[in-house]
Amino acid sequence: MRKLLLALLLLLAPITAQAQAPMLYEQRLPDGWGLLRYVNTLAEPAAFRSDFDLPRNLGIEGAARVTPFHVIEDVAGKTLETTVTVAGQSTRLRIELTPNGFSTLLLLREGNQLVARVIRDATEFNQLRARLTFYNATTDCGPSSLVLDPGGQSVLADVAPAAMRARTVAPAAARVRASCAGARVGPLDLGRLEAGQLVSVWMIAPNGTAQLFRSTDTIAPPGR
Repeated sequence: MRKLLLALLLLLAPITAQAQAPMLYEQRLPDGWGLLRYVNTLAEPAAFRSDFDLPRNLGIEGAARVTPFHVIEDVAGKTLETTVTVAGQSTRLRIELTPNGFSTLLLLREGNQLVARVIRDATEFNQLRARLTFYNATTDCGPSSLVLDPGGQSVLADVAPAAMRARTVAPAAARVRASCAGARVGPLDLGRLEAGQLVSVWMIAPNGTAQLFRSTDTIAPPGR
């Protein structure tokens, strides 16, 4: 796991149409540390404040809902607390993170209550292929599958609410769709997936209607 984590820290980076700009860490993370990103699935912006991380603000437009992965110190065996503020109201949330790995915090609404669901992320990586991850970031769309559009060939199947699946794929252009309670969601044009690129597809339902967006997985430089 530590060798794989180091490889991802060295190689995970935003991809542009022109070039890859690596974000490098000088050394592997110490034992017991982890990486965390925040995802806002709500209809309103959200702000996180905690003692274990810098302030994080999330928007409501596509990839603005998703932060990069951030290094969190000494998470092993601990319950962490963070305060999230949405529409002027603050809620205290308790979370546990995976040490020596990648975690994604989904901010969800269950009824009138704000909740945090933490997903342990897959870390499979292949420089010769792209990695595609599908997050069912909803509370009641599931299980859901990601398929190619318009043909319907399965890409990632049977993803439960507040869960994810990932796979590597050959570099190619792709358009996908998903499903929620039997209804089609999408399609979403992913553009061309390049070798070494790590792309996430998110299904959210901020106003009760499911939608898809994509983001590119990145790691923030230390201290940001």
